[in-house]
Amino acid sequence: MNSFKSKILIFAIIFVPITISLGLWQIQRADEKREIIANYDELLTSSPVNIEIKTNYQNWQPVETIGTYKDLVVFEDNAILNGKAGFKIYHLFQNGDGSMIFVHRGFIERNLIKNNLPNVDIPKGKKMLGGSVLIKNNNTFVKDVEESDFRIIQEFNTDSLIKKFPLLKDNYLHPFLLNLDTRNENKFLSIEKPVNMTASKHIGYAIQWFGLCAALIILTIYAYRRKDG
Repeated sequence: MNSFKSKILIFAIIFVPITISLGLWQIQRADEKREIIANYDELLTSSPVNIEIKTNYQNWQPVETIGTYKDLVVFEDNAILNGKAGFKIYHLFQNGDGSMIFVHRGFIERNLIKNNLPNVDIPKGKKMLGGSVLIKNNNTFVKDVEESDFRIIQEFNTDSLIKKFPLLKDNYLHPFLLNLDTRNENKFLSIEKPVNMTASKHIGYAIQWFGLCAALIILTIYAYRRKDG
């Protein structure tokens, strides 16, 4: 066996299992996305429930509450919608029972200078809000960067927000967002989705990985059957 064929064999031994594993992983992810979408569709048809203290909710579960908007608005950075950079707007809301929750009012495109924050109106008076529970999982790779404007955050984290804004210590703060209904007059552009990538895309990637695996096997067989010059 010449040196070239040995290298081809070693390359195939290493990368064939990797491509197969990646293809199977994409199929698994597709199944998970189908399950998420099925659960999401089922939740959409369920009746909204009132937001209550220390109650567990499912992600995307319809909820409603009555209360008033407070003056505190925070801007989550690094949001992209339709190719434009902006912020996700989280507006503090006080429920009728005195507890607090951040309302996700949607996406606003940012100004040319990031710290020149866009103006966000504060709806006055008592409001009845409808929407869905949005549970944010913290990303270990996201760092809590100090911004020149303290209202800019990198991700939604209630512990960090309570430390940053003393007024949040006085009342119970719900650990999730209320994703405001798109039909609400105070909703900006909707940006949140139950999944970022559809099941069909995962299947497409799986086919690509399996195709790459098949091509690698065919090329390896061809290299071995080819007579040395």
